[in-house]
This record gives sequence, C-alpha cells and structure tokens, in this order.
Amino acid sequence: MNYKKAMCREIYIPDLMSLLRSSGPIFMSWGARDFTVDNKNSPKVFRMRVSGHHHKGFVYIFLNGMDLFDVYLTTSKNIIKERTEEEGLYFDQLVEWIDDRIEKISSYSI
Repeated sequence: MNYKKAMCREIYIPDLMSLLRSSGPIFMSWGARDFTVDNKNSPKVFRMRVSGHHHKGFVYIFLNGMDLFDVYLTTSKNIIKERTEEEGLYFDQLVEWIDDRIEKISSYSI
C-alpha cells in the first residue's frame, strides 16, 4: 500500500486516540498495538496492528479533504482487504465501522 501518494490532511493524533479509546472495551477487544504515524511533525497516516475475531493485520486511518476518515484494513503484508467507501466516515461512525469488520459478533452462543 503506497500511502505516501494518498491525498489526505494532517491528523491530530491525540484527538484520534481519544476518539478510539472513548469506546472503552470495544477498542480494547481489537487487541490494538504497535501504533505508528508516518511523520511525527505532520502526521497524515495513523496505523495500528489489530488481532480481532474477524481481522488480524493492520488498520490505516487517513483524514481526507472533506474532513472524513478513510480507513483501510490490510494484511500483515499490507495487502488491502477492505476499505471505506469513497466519501469516508464521520467521526461518530469510525469506531463502529472498524469494530464491525474486526471484532463484532452479532450474537454469542452460550
């Protein structure tokens, strides 16, 4: 995945982390770790490794020109498995969209 050519805006990482962590146990269930950014002075790409029920690999988060989030799920070799639609996600859709694809199970069997 060549994210250096992606058209995106700078992300304020503390706000993004606050948004992700505000979901509490949902975020923790992803097994998120290895948080990285492309440039600490002007980050445009946020990446984390996840180990969920449905997806194990990386999650890339970009902020597009419309101030919406573009998210890519990739394998550990950075092969894109899924991405958001062209228009992106609003901040209140971000955690749910990621969780649906990484960990969420609609009904648990007892």
